[in-house]
Amino acid sequence: MKEFIGFNIGCNIVDPDCDDGANYNEDVYIRNIAKYYEYGFRHIEFSHVLALDKAAAGRIREFCRNIGMIPWSIHSEHLNGSGEVAYLETQTHCATICKALDAKVMVCHIPNIEPRAGDLQRDIKVITKVADITRRFGLKLAIETPPYDYIIEIVDMIGRDDVGINLDSGHTFLEGHDPAAVARKIGKRLFTTHLQDNFGINDDHQPPGLGKIDWASLLTALKEIKYTGPLLMEMTGAGVKIKRSVVELRDFSLEKELIFARAYLEYLSATG
Repeated sequence: MKEFIGFNIGCNIVDPDCDDGANYNEDVYIRNIAKYYEYGFRHIEFSHVLALDKAAAGRIREFCRNIGMIPWSIHSEHLNGSGEVAYLETQTHCATICKALDAKVMVCHIPNIEPRAGDLQRDIKVITKVADITRRFGLKLAIETPPYDYIIEIVDMIGRDDVGINLDSGHTFLEGHDPAAVARKIGKRLFTTHLQDNFGINDDHQPPGLGKIDWASLLTALKEIKYTGPLLMEMTGAGVKIKRSVVELRDFSLEKELIFARAYLEYLSATG
């Protein structure tokens, strides 16, 4: 058997009954963290934190410490059409919770603010302000999603060692690009991942291995660029699952997805 390459498998916390992010409260997170631990995960991402305050985040952090779970990252809220001031207030809240959870990385999209037309200089300006927020809390900022050439340009223009990239394999493949090639292009800028699969048709957010992405190739690329963070997956709730390309996968239970995907990635990372 080939040598284990040392990756840890992680995942964002999903509750099948909480498709609305506002429902992700302290009790929901603690209940699901315990389940994810039983499934074999040791690194987790918090995808919805707007309903949490510092006190709740602190209690979640202590729960994680007690059972041996590592809060790795949070995904900041981006689905808003507000202006820059409100956007930055949201990012500040997310960074506050990220720090209270003792997570290391905050993932954010290219700013989804009005006007939404792509503007390189504006995006650099706004993301730099977000990076100033995360730096204040001692966090790293990871930007997504495709086109990654655009994100690489932004990260290089900002030129800070606390600003990098999150590789979302599913979005990359959906855009018609090979995730392994994109990973090599990102190189040392890679801070974390959102690993998910699809058939190149819809943004299915399926477990790695239940789609057309070449996962052995992607893991090889991550090894080549010396990525040392966890293999962090990004699963989804019912609102996205109902639109999956393969009808039979729309009702696939979250438990099966998590157990299957973790075992599959662990096998590939141990044999690739």
